[in-house]
Amino acid sequence: MPGMTDRIDGTIRAYQDLVLGSRSLLRLAHYELMVAWGAVLPGAMGLAFRQLTWRGSLFGRLGRGTLWERNIRLWHPRKMWIGDRVAVDEGCQLDARGCAPGEFRIGDGALISRGCILSGKDGSLSIGPRANIGAGCVMYAFTRIEIGADVMLAANCYVGGGGYVVRGRTDVPMSAQPRTRLGVVIEDDCWLGAGVTVIDGVRVGRGSVIGAGAVVTRDVPPYSIMAGVPARCIGSRSTEPQPG
Repeated sequence: MPGMTDRIDGTIRAYQDLVLGSRSLLRLAHYELMVAWGAVLPGAMGLAFRQLTWRGSLFGRLGRGTLWERNIRLWHPRKMWIGDRVAVDEGCQLDARGCAPGEFRIGDGALISRGCILSGKDGSLSIGPRANIGAGCVMYAFTRIEIGADVMLAANCYVGGGGYVVRGRTDVPMSAQPRTRLGVVIEDDCWLGAGVTVIDGVRVGRGSVIGAGAVVTRDVPPYSIMAGVPARCIGSRSTEPQPG
């Protein structure tokens, strides 16, 4: 039946575009074996399979000693550069669709905890060495997201996302209007508590602490302690000597 065949072909092509960015049937077969099947293997057998086989041509670069738990989704993995000794826990989704090759990076020794979504939706996404990304964190890079070295994000943090126009035209849906896309930078050695939201366009300065549940809407100076909705400075981590 030509009509049904065309629909099946169209569905397969759409799937290839989503997960691979390539119409090669050979690459699709390789992906299905390595990821769609290999990602669900449980226990020690699954860990060994992924560690041994995913180091081939699946990624742009994959370092040594990386640990992949089960039920991980990888979209456009050939654009990803993954460092040494990275650990990715169960149920994570890594999406490099909007990245150029090498723009989706996870640095050496980083930990991506269970159920995280890391999406280079329309731009680059970089996580620095030894970063610890807590369970259920979500990152959407509309322009770029840069997470520095030794950054700690507690569970359920949200980083990025483009800002919608909320003032002005009401005859056009907000989703159809141009959005501000500036990117997010979280510098080295920051600690974000559980449920923190960092809005697009924000830079969090080195060594800062953001209290649980805060919504960060503007730049944070280095070594600041922030809390609240919207977040405001409630202290400093500075170790400069005090007078007297």
